[in-house]
Amino acid sequence: MRLFTLYISFLLLMFCCSKATAQSNFDFPVEKKKAKIHFELINNLMIVPVEVNGAQLSFLLDTGVRETVLFNVKKVDSITLLNTRLLKIKGINDEEIQALKSEGNTLKVGGLVCDNHMVYVALNQNEHLSSYLGKEIHGILGYHFFKNFVVEVLYQSQLIRVFPEETYKRRWNSFEKVSLDIIKGKPFVNAKVNNRKVNLLLDTGMSDSLWMFDVDVNSLQNFGYYEDFLGMTISGEITGKRSKIEMLDFVGQVFKDVKIAYPYKEQLPPELLEQKNRAGSIGSELLKRFTIVLDYNNEKMYLKPNKWIDEPFYYNKTGIILRQDGEAVEANKNNPLLKSLEQNNFISYVDLSYLLSPEFVIDHVRKNSPADLVGLQKDDKLIEVNGTKTFRYKLKAINSLFFDEENKRLELKVERKGKKLIKIIYLKSPLIKNALVN
Repeated sequence: MRLFTLYISFLLLMFCCSKATAQSNFDFPVEKKKAKIHFELINNLMIVPVEVNGAQLSFLLDTGVRETVLFNVKKVDSITLLNTRLLKIKGINDEEIQALKSEGNTLKVGGLVCDNHMVYVALNQNEHLSSYLGKEIHGILGYHFFKNFVVEVLYQSQLIRVFPEETYKRRWNSFEKVSLDIIKGKPFVNAKVNNRKVNLLLDTGMSDSLWMFDVDVNSLQNFGYYEDFLGMTISGEITGKRSKIEMLDFVGQVFKDVKIAYPYKEQLPPELLEQKNRAGSIGSELLKRFTIVLDYNNEKMYLKPNKWIDEPFYYNKTGIILRQDGEAVEANKNNPLLKSLEQNNFISYVDLSYLLSPEFVIDHVRKNSPADLVGLQKDDKLIEVNGTKTFRYKLKAINSLFFDEENKRLELKVERKGKKLIKIIYLKSPLIKNALVN
């Protein structure tokens, strides 16, 4: 399946920089020493069911973050957050981010239980992760899930197996053993990019293959490049250059013509660029090609290629980024969440009002792309694709059409200010030099 790529690396970096409070660990159920967790793989990202104080939610499982974060993305009935206080944290360009810090919560993940878990709640967001994935996502779970277990991720089966510390299975003898550096709760791994040794963050929360901070000029000359929207943080969008690199050597597997993005440094959090020796991040479009075992306690990782190992790296050939539009259920003008906080430092029935509707809207149009050249615009409502009403699609299925073969014809019917328009586009690689590009 050719997946739409959403780039959300570096999301909520500022929470990881705030002072953390000790919390208890996840534990196995009584008399059990392993757990299985089924996840949904959407745009290369692992979405797992998480229970927070009795409320059933969906979280992104992300090795790239330390603290657990709850988003303001959907109305959640009867969720209670304990021992809360308001935080104000500076984001990119010194933009002030409001958040709640809540301690003493009970989280359950696939039978694993943590009864003293700290959760941050992001309040003043402008972007909604759910609308880009077409799936209701309520938060991010990171380091505190991985830190005390051996975790096996089977991407093909969409299954996670969790074992106690010091577990080693005989079947892992056939896996490649790799050293990790766990720094401030995040795993780093060595790789070679065009025969140059680099240190990369292992980031399951980034759906792209590879981000690098320093541009490889030779690769840009060989493959060409284009400027594009790369992703988002709480405090703004990240843009940069997209291209390919000739070779990536990762855990003994050599990949050719690999997708790469170079974010503009001025749009990244300063704390990220100050991390010594870090060259970038390796994400889930590449990681999903392996079965992966993470052993944080011993700073080891074991990998074995799966059937996706030789899949090509595809690009969006339309220039369109869609969102599944949502709307607030309640205006919540009096902000009862903060009002309750001020009264008694206890929040119940938190209104995280965001209801997805079956409406697909163009959120970005890349300049000089096929979509741009036929006049498609931001906020056009997509109502038909090749004669089929879009309500019959899931967002993932529509996005997959944008990654199809070169010169394929798409007929798109859109609605703009009450008028219906039909636009014909032909898929075309965004790279200037595209002889080797899928």
